[in-house]
Amino acid sequence: MDVATSLALDSLQVIALLLMGIGIFLKRDNAHIFRAVGWTCLGIFWGCQAPLYFTSNDYVNALGVALALPVFIYLGYHEYLSYKWREEYAPLRFVTIAMFAASLGYFVFDRVPAMGGALILLVAFQSVWLVNLTGTSFGVQGLDYAGNPWYYRLNLDPAAEVSAPLTGVNIKIVLACTAIQALFILGAFVFASRAKGCTKWTAFGVIAPIVYVVNLFRNFIVIWLVHVNGPEYFEFAHNVIGKGLSLGALVGLTLFAFWLIPELYEDINGLFVLPWRRKPGHDYLEGLRKPVETPK
Repeated sequence: MDVATSLALDSLQVIALLLMGIGIFLKRDNAHIFRAVGWTCLGIFWGCQAPLYFTSNDYVNALGVALALPVFIYLGYHEYLSYKWREEYAPLRFVTIAMFAASLGYFVFDRVPAMGGALILLVAFQSVWLVNLTGTSFGVQGLDYAGNPWYYRLNLDPAAEVSAPLTGVNIKIVLACTAIQALFILGAFVFASRAKGCTKWTAFGVIAPIVYVVNLFRNFIVIWLVHVNGPEYFEFAHNVIGKGLSLGALVGLTLFAFWLIPELYEDINGLFVLPWRRKPGHDYLEGLRKPVETPK
């Protein structure tokens, strides 16, 4: 991807986040219009990333960003319905706040190589240390900006990612290997929920370290498998075993988060029942409430 296209897409994402931010803080009915347009712009931005992941043989992420386009447009449509019906549907506000916070945080780390690079180096050294406990002697070469200046990443192509190449094994640690995206998503969804402040901090304080450690273990497995089986094993180790481990951990930690924060489950459930939201005042908690026993 050329620099001009990358900057155009970045501008689209900035516009999307700006509109979503205005929609969150604006206390008027037309706030929903800002959110609706913001969701649509963000969907277009992520949809345009799909070809990049496909050409990199990262089919899981390619499918995810491709689905973002219709899903985000659908969320924007329901924001329009909220404007039309003059109501605030709590799960929509919840997911807008969460997406705004997570996207803004990740954008800074992904687009400012100096910030993302510091985290990449930290995770690279920790991952190598874990693998070296098995008797290997791998190292970290340093930080490769891939032609980008330290203050801004000009090219969105995966081949132009900031990375930390390892010595002794043909692997590079990139920002996606640091779990920063998962941590931002976790924090955004937890703190955007309707739970009490102490509950939010407790949940994040328990789950975030688990996410970080699981990610280091995933890096360990990928590096070790490539070391044992050769560079041609990387695609399978990374895209099948590594992502499979991440998916399993995600499911388990999501269920744990629901147990810690019931309000989080309620809001996410409110998003899944959006197809049944056909008129104002839709009760997204219907079916979640315990039936009241009437005295005989």
